[in-house]
Amino acid sequence: MHDRLARVLLLAIVAAGALLGLQGRINGELGLRLHSAIAAATVSFSVGTLLLAAVVLVRQRPGVGRLRRADVTWWWWLGGLAGAAVVASTAEGVPEIGVALVSVCIVAGTAVGALAVDHAGLGPGGRQHITAYRFAGAVLAVAAVGLGAAGDGRAAVRPALFAVLFAAGAASAWQQAANGQVRRVSESVAVASLVSFGGGTVALVVVAALRGDLSPASWPTTWWLYVGGALGAVYIALAAASVSRLGVLRLSLATVAGQLAGAVLLDVVWPAPGTSLHATTVAGAALTLVAVAVSGARRAAVTAAPAP
Repeated sequence: MHDRLARVLLLAIVAAGALLGLQGRINGELGLRLHSAIAAATVSFSVGTLLLAAVVLVRQRPGVGRLRRADVTWWWWLGGLAGAAVVASTAEGVPEIGVALVSVCIVAGTAVGALAVDHAGLGPGGRQHITAYRFAGAVLAVAAVGLGAAGDGRAAVRPALFAVLFAAGAASAWQQAANGQVRRVSESVAVASLVSFGGGTVALVVVAALRGDLSPASWPTTWWLYVGGALGAVYIALAAASVSRLGVLRLSLATVAGQLAGAVLLDVVWPAPGTSLHATTVAGAALTLVAVAVSGARRAAVTAAPAP
């Protein structure tokens, strides 16, 4: 029964991971229209926060009370900052290098970050030690970045963008641990998702205001440019509900599988202007999937040590 539930959760996370690629493409287009990736990320997070706040207000208010009474570690509140970094860097990177190559960079960072987070026992599922399989998977994921970038002439002159995307991916693993801990003490997926989105929204609003990005010459009227936040909210909710059972690494790798499949498809059917899908990018994505398989080849035993 438990194995069946885990498989269902993994499939749901794979599907939600594909939505993240679509979210990145939508936010990238919105960023082009607004001439600011930060403004696009702020809009995306604000929409997600409003939707989640409505859900909590209508159906999950007891979870807020449980969270207020719980002994909460300070860093649990900051998971949204990592989410904001991912959305902002993705909105910046997609128009420059395409969805697939952005996803390869994010994936590599996520694999390394999840390895560290699970080993430290930060997630609600406890500590999972680094094994040879897990380490090899992380190394392959990093190698995939270089392979994915090799066929794109623009990649050679954007090392800073690659580094930012990698760091954002690593931070997203820590976000999953924080969201899972809030979910555990509040007993509410919606409350955990709202904490994450709310923190990210506050950070983005402050940054956008300081940059003067919240007063564009005009706001686009195309409705679908504003649904990225809803897609992100779906993923965050599913991830918060699943991380305690799957662990941060398995959750992250299931997300990866969906992201890469969706990203390559998007770069084929709906490429960003001026970008094209390269064979080496596809090879990099395929190598990352190999890294996923290698990392999960042998699950480490979960110790009884509590998360800090």
